Amino acid sequence: MKRRRLSRRVTLVGVGVLTTAALTVGTTAFAVTDTAPKKPAAATWPAGQAAKEARNKQIVRAFVDLGINQKKPQEAADRYVGDLIQHNPNVADGKEGWITWATGFVKAVPDVNVDFKRFLADGDLVTVHTHITLNATDRGLAAMDIFRVKNGKIVEHWDVSTPVPETSANDNGMF
Repeated sequence: MKRRRLSRRVTLVGVGVLTTAALTVGTTAFAVTDTAPKKPAAATWPAGQAAKEARNKQIVRAFVDLGINQKKPQEAADRYVGDLIQHNPNVADGKEGWITWATGFVKAVPDVNVDFKRFLADGDLVTVHTHITLNATDRGLAAMDIFRVKNGKIVEHWDVSTPVPETSANDNGMF
């Protein structure tokens, strides 16, 4: 019986050095090339995406600072809030729902302070990590708020928070 050699070329792209080897399986010969992958193309963003995300982070920061830290909820809402969808069960939907809640909050807790730790943006969503203290001796809350910004206005909000404990099972801290 006469063997026929079929030749097929297989290219494997992986991490490593450029190597070439011949491989024969049964009656089929393969040339195997292992090449280092090409440098990945830089992430492509829609035109102006980074600028839009930076603007959205500024809107959220200004809104929280004016409404809570500066105790001007009405002014903050008038400047920065659109038709608000609220996911915090303690706050009613809409601009008026937030004004009512924030006005009562800053009156009840006049020494409240929101210390901004970091902002993350992904398209129209902005997440802000904060340390909220109710007074100078309060350990406070570690909070994460997510805002959706549309056409320069905050239109949706979610939040979660947890008290800052006196001790921790790790040395990482919450901020």
